[in-house]
Amino acid sequence: MPNGTVTVGRDSFGNLIRNGYIGDYHNYFEFEATGIVEQTYYCIEEKLNPLYLYPSKYTQPMKDIQKLLDGVTLPPEATTLEKVVLLSAELRKFLAYESGVTSIQTTAEEALVIGKGVCQDFSHILIALCRKNGIPARYVSGFMKGEGFTHAWIEYYENGVWYGFDPTHDRCIETGYIKIAHGRDYSDCALDKGVFSGLAQQKLEVFLKVEEQQQ
Repeated sequence: MPNGTVTVGRDSFGNLIRNGYIGDYHNYFEFEATGIVEQTYYCIEEKLNPLYLYPSKYTQPMKDIQKLLDGVTLPPEATTLEKVVLLSAELRKFLAYESGVTSIQTTAEEALVIGKGVCQDFSHILIALCRKNGIPARYVSGFMKGEGFTHAWIEYYENGVWYGFDPTHDRCIETGYIKIAHGRDYSDCALDKGVFSGLAQQKLEVFLKVEEQQQ
């Protein structure tokens, strides 16, 4: 396999980006990323980007999103977290977890019509519900402890701080999650993207392992 070049930078959302390029002919390539994460309580102080208040490619609040919203009452005195919990509980009445039914191109509305989906779909729908209620929310890609695949959840914004919430498991996030990227929706947070020049076919294989180390 020919050698490639790698550059490091950040995208417009502040995510760390590594760009690689192989100019010579090759029939496969692979890369490995490793790291050590020191876990702290999940809260991120940050100035609000107004983009997280508005619909995005995968989170457009169409008629079925609005229909779901019409069935839930958010008390005006409720805290932001209480509202997110109520919206997540309502979402789970209409969406069941099942892999292989949706794809990375499935929108929040489409997943809600199907009634089944994975973590990406739970996150997109909850983001749409939050934003429709004036709660800034963004999509997060990352890992959980164990072996397998990546995971997705949301962050909601309150008083200058982003907090994590996992709609797939219907729980607040305090520790135990490793965040890699955030954005308006999945399209901003794909953990790997690339293009080929010439005749090429792609077969992507991903494996990850997250484990604790004793200090």
